[in-house]
Amino acid sequence: MKILLIYLCNYEDRHDHYIALMPVGLVSLAASLEKDHEVILANFSQTGSRRALAKIGELKPELVGISLYTHNRTDSLRLAKEIKKKLPRTVVVAGGPHATFLADALIEQGGIDYVIPGESERAFAGLIGDLERGERPQPVVPSQAVDDIDSLPYPSQFGGMLIDIDPNEQYKYLITSRGCPADCTFCCSPAFWKRRVRFRSAENVVDEMEYLHRRYGIIYFSMRDDNFTMKKKRVMDFCRLIREKELFVMWNCQSRVDAVDEEMLIEMKRAGLEHIQYGVESGSERILRRYRKGITIGMTEDAARLTRRVGVYLSVYLMVGMEGETRSDIRKTKSLIRRILPGDGIVSPVALYPGTELYRTLRERGAISDAVWFQKSDAGIFLRDEDEMREWMLELLQCISLIRNKSWYRDRDFRKHRQVVGEECWVTDILEGDYYLDEERYDDAVRCYGRVMSRYPRNPWGFLRMGKLHFMKGDFPEAEEFYEQMVKLVPAYFGGWLKLAESQHVQGKKKEARLSIDEAYRRNPFDFRIRNIRRLLR
Repeated sequence: MKILLIYLCNYEDRHDHYIALMPVGLVSLAASLEKDHEVILANFSQTGSRRALAKIGELKPELVGISLYTHNRTDSLRLAKEIKKKLPRTVVVAGGPHATFLADALIEQGGIDYVIPGESERAFAGLIGDLERGERPQPVVPSQAVDDIDSLPYPSQFGGMLIDIDPNEQYKYLITSRGCPADCTFCCSPAFWKRRVRFRSAENVVDEMEYLHRRYGIIYFSMRDDNFTMKKKRVMDFCRLIREKELFVMWNCQSRVDAVDEEMLIEMKRAGLEHIQYGVESGSERILRRYRKGITIGMTEDAARLTRRVGVYLSVYLMVGMEGETRSDIRKTKSLIRRILPGDGIVSPVALYPGTELYRTLRERGAISDAVWFQKSDAGIFLRDEDEMREWMLELLQCISLIRNKSWYRDRDFRKHRQVVGEECWVTDILEGDYYLDEERYDDAVRCYGRVMSRYPRNPWGFLRMGKLHFMKGDFPEAEEFYEQMVKLVPAYFGGWLKLAESQHVQGKKKEARLSIDEAYRRNPFDFRIRNIRRLLR
């Protein structure tokens, strides 16, 4: 069967990098189906629904699968109906969080033939089998959990056609577990995953990272698990394997403040952790209880202190607009920000999503109904859509900005980090060198980057940063030399070839620059900087 799996955000959100990015789950589905079917994977976020429909008409798939979230439902549902008009014999299947909790309503609205709630690899394959046998299953297809998620292929092993998907960007986002045991009222995860957690093994995750490093040259990864640090032994094994394999990559992750300790953070940093994001939500104990976060302010303070002590950059997720929240609670959150000193943060209004406890409670009260998602086109519906909520969000963002001078690590901090993590942690050297580079203290930066190159000659980060330093100073021949070393170490990394081309171009080495930029383009035709330099050199 010819299957097209698609994602598109609402067109007005196309410039938001994260909203426009294809969900990892859809790529995983494609990889699991392609051994038995012709599968095409398309991200129409930049294209828009009109051009998407034209392309779908050209491809003439027998089945279209659409990834449906609350924020992208408007354009996605409109496209589903247009597909049925243009290709009435094509089967349209929806999955994803929004489809999971509004399955019956979506079927009633038309445009969608089947909905698969929850995870889809097994159920989708079963549906296809039924259709190929001429059977007509029930429109809401029961989900089937995959107990051993190591048995699934890596999403990045998908070998079919990609439409408007940059593998270099798409595949650096990894999900290494499914589910979360927490019961937060604002999150649909408890209902989606039933508070059950399954993990990919440390070996499986590191093997995929090695594969991506070798094939695409990816040197920075983002772990998008709900809580990457949930299982300490797995994290420690993961870090050990990265170091044993000398996989010199940096990465970030999301965590809960009650799921880290100093030993774990030290090992994570030694294995490349650069940045961690905690779901802090509020500085008010009263509001945390309303969220059912299961954490205390003391836990947040401890996790932040340990993170800063180890020298990992600290980021926080905050929310405003919980029922009963007052300005007093906001003041407590601002006070917490000043105490824990995050380097950055995201502040969101409390949104109502199908499947969350907040939404269920309001629906039972009669304050909201499922019909609202088909009547309104707003990307989200907020618990309290008041001007004061927007003021509170702005205040918290300003608070984070105002303490940035205090939160950023400096000379004395890096000295302390070395005492805790050890003298030979190359991530400390890179972060310290970056600080000096921003301050134009070039000799100090050279000392830090030089340590990485001398201690770890197979580590591309020292050469990459040293090339940047010399380029900033105008020492273009020296920059070229370091970038040449970089591309020898990681020839699949498009960024190394781009930087090499830039350093050659400013020296007037047009022939060499043309060869380098062509290599960069071969490895990543999506990068606008690469396309611009290619035009200049023609």
